[in-house]
Amino acid sequence: MYKFNLLSAILFLLISVSGFTQEKLKLSTCFESAQRNHPLFLQKELQSNIRDLSQDNIKKDLLPQIVINAKATWQNEVISLPFEIPGFNVPELSQDQYRLSLDINQAIYRGGMYKKQKELENINSILEQLQIDKNLYALKNEVKSLFFAILLLDEQRKVIESYQLQIRAKLDKLKALKEEGAVISSALDGLRAEALTNKQQLNQLHIQRNSLMKNLEYLTQMDLSEVKELIVESPDMSSQKHQRLEIDYLNTAQNKLTYSKKLIETQKLPKVYAFASSGYGRPGFNYLSDNFSKFFMFGINFKWNILNWNKNNNEQKKIDVNIQIIETQKKEFEMNLQIALQQMRADIDKMEVLMVDDTELIRLRKSVADNASNQLNQGVITTASYIDELQRYKQAEINKKIHEIQLINRQLSYLNVLGKL
Repeated sequence: MYKFNLLSAILFLLISVSGFTQEKLKLSTCFESAQRNHPLFLQKELQSNIRDLSQDNIKKDLLPQIVINAKATWQNEVISLPFEIPGFNVPELSQDQYRLSLDINQAIYRGGMYKKQKELENINSILEQLQIDKNLYALKNEVKSLFFAILLLDEQRKVIESYQLQIRAKLDKLKALKEEGAVISSALDGLRAEALTNKQQLNQLHIQRNSLMKNLEYLTQMDLSEVKELIVESPDMSSQKHQRLEIDYLNTAQNKLTYSKKLIETQKLPKVYAFASSGYGRPGFNYLSDNFSKFFMFGINFKWNILNWNKNNNEQKKIDVNIQIIETQKKEFEMNLQIALQQMRADIDKMEVLMVDDTELIRLRKSVADNASNQLNQGVITTASYIDELQRYKQAEINKKIHEIQLINRQLSYLNVLGKL
């Protein structure tokens, strides 16, 4: 019985937690889900597999290379002596010749090429991963745009619903006054029309929200049907140092070029190979015999290209120029980045200044609307005049909410440009 009650309590807790997480949605959760469920995320793992396979292929170059060679030829002339030797019968060689061999080649020294190739392949993999990360990071901005569009709709809906409640409350109040003969029927009709207008606005907001939520569901691959509230917090703006993946990509590209120079350097060094060859054919290594025979040999092969007419040096100079080009690209990116950040910082400052007066403006608009409400009760002003003042008051509340959301949105956009979203 105790176990059953404990299990029931655990299940209830899990269901409660699940229900809570379904009703409230954080922006960070959307970011994580959108990236994790995007096809690009799978490419990261696939790219890692490609790197491992490439590294394995490079390692296999250190193993003996075994090749089977077969050749059949016919030639117009063969080895012969232009004179006769008494007592010695020189065999006549066939013009058709055949050869089948197993050749083994083993690298002993290649000037450090293996290490350079391995590191270069690793850098290529890092570049591919950074490109994927850049595309995944760009996905965050799409998610953020949808998230804040829904957030603005929700705040507008809350204010309009509050406005609707005040209209209905005033309508009930005027109904009572009408029964006492204090107001006329047209005053109630104006409020009823305003209530219907509010209802239409709420319906439009509901449709827009559903459409945006479907798009957010598609990006995040989450079931958002039960989400009632979107949660976003003011970000930490203390750190101003950027972490852009584009700079990481350019730095890695420069690193790749540096290793390419080192790989070219290995081409200037001598190469040493061990080799062995065994086979069967006609002729064998005895070229004066016209019989099929076995043959084999082994030895050391030394190769050193001591003169390639400065071709390798020119290739290295080209790489140096490309490194300098990337350096100018980095400086250009940094310059454009700082210009963008300064503009966004100015937009944030303007929004903060704008928000200073929002609270006072709401207080004043509320005071005017309350006074208009009393005047309507006394029949001093018309329903239209009261609605105008009430709308101004509610619009001030909406503006305050919009300004708060826009400020957070601009702050997050600033962090997005910094590469810290």
